[in-house]
Amino acid sequence: MKLSIFSRLVIGYLAIFTLAMAVSMYTIIQLYQMESITRSILAVDNRLTDYEQKLSDIFLTSLLYEKKFIIIKDKGLYNQFLQARDDFDKNLKEAVATSDDAEVRNMLTAIRHFYDRYQSLFQTEVQYLSSGEHYPVSRYKEEKDQAVNEITESLKSLRAYNRQNTYNKVKKLDGIGATTSRVAVVTGIMALTIGIIISVVITINITKPLSVIKRKTREIAKGNFGNDLMLFSPPEIKELALAFNLMCTKLKALDKMKSDFFSLMSHELRTPLTTIKEGINLLWESLPGREATEKQKRLMTIVNEECNRLINLVNSLLDLARMEAGMMVYNFTPVDSSHLINRIVREMEPLADTKNISIETRLADGLPLVKADSDKILEVLRNLIGNAVKFTPNGGQVQIIVQASEKGLSVSVLDTGIGIPAEKIETVFDKFRRATFGDSGKIVGSGLGLYIVKQIITDHGGKIWVESTTGKGSVFTFVLPV
Repeated sequence: MKLSIFSRLVIGYLAIFTLAMAVSMYTIIQLYQMESITRSILAVDNRLTDYEQKLSDIFLTSLLYEKKFIIIKDKGLYNQFLQARDDFDKNLKEAVATSDDAEVRNMLTAIRHFYDRYQSLFQTEVQYLSSGEHYPVSRYKEEKDQAVNEITESLKSLRAYNRQNTYNKVKKLDGIGATTSRVAVVTGIMALTIGIIISVVITINITKPLSVIKRKTREIAKGNFGNDLMLFSPPEIKELALAFNLMCTKLKALDKMKSDFFSLMSHELRTPLTTIKEGINLLWESLPGREATEKQKRLMTIVNEECNRLINLVNSLLDLARMEAGMMVYNFTPVDSSHLINRIVREMEPLADTKNISIETRLADGLPLVKADSDKILEVLRNLIGNAVKFTPNGGQVQIIVQASEKGLSVSVLDTGIGIPAEKIETVFDKFRRATFGDSGKIVGSGLGLYIVKQIITDHGGKIWVESTTGKGSVFTFVLPV
């Protein structure tokens, strides 16, 4: 009895889960420790570094104000000194509150002691200067310098200690990270090994039949409903294959109904349409002296054009039905491609002239004859060149380039029209893919022309493709074997 996909996945995941749980507690503890150290560095060490830098800067500023005041005795300088003192006291208190290390607290206490000593000496000196009394300047200077040196050295010691403390924590983090990484790598290798084994089994029993279904889907997209799928696979895939076969059977029946409907309706419509067209011609010829009002003439022209359009659509549907039924008949004979192209260009010139579009042909010398059905190739050229003229704005240009290539005879139809969006190029040759005209959003054509063109070229053993840039034009190229 074959295990289901779900059962296989459950067994594999249970094996991996058991392995992961064996090391999960260890990893969680290590990660928690890493988080604690990281928070200590960010919340304490970095802030202490900032406070040490601020204390050094404020202290240097205090020295600058003190020296200037001693020289020029300006009251503003003294007030600035007092402001610096308050800032120093504030940052020192915050540093003490932040620290959780006894050694750091001792250093900060020493800095406080020496700074208070420095402040006391300076305040006494200020009183002497304010009263104008004589005082031992050199002794005060010597004692202040000593206090300054003690503060400076204490700040340096604090900086060095904080850096070493941070370094030790980072080193510890690195050790924890390395250990955790090794555990993760070992666990990952073991999980990967189990996963590979499971993947091989799944690939053999699941992926292979899915690939067959994928290929079959592509064939269906091309209209080939073919034979039923016979797969030996897990129950889910087998059920999918059965549902797929049922879908193919129904699609095949639906496609046959569609083809039969198109064929029947085309035959039924062709005769009355031809009768209507002939009746319109007889009615037009029966008018005495062909006298008619402008409105009547315009109406007769419109009716005639619509009849031609419907007849062309019916002919396209008949061709489609024949192609899908494998009943399209070809009469292959040696054909001169330049003669066919010149004929189509002459047909298209009136339409091109109404839009002021120039049609240029560039035929290489010594073109070889190709073995083809001239009527069918004329239909291909009529469709490609007609589309180029139709989708090229007034004043544009259409070029037909014919040349020999390694694979046969190459024919390219270039236009300066609206182009084809990139997302639609892949499906431009599909059935019933209808184009929109410019920015108007108006849908034109039956959506069968390019499909029939591709089928004709393919039946000739050739190949056709399109290159296009929106707003700059398109290039349709087909190659026929010589």
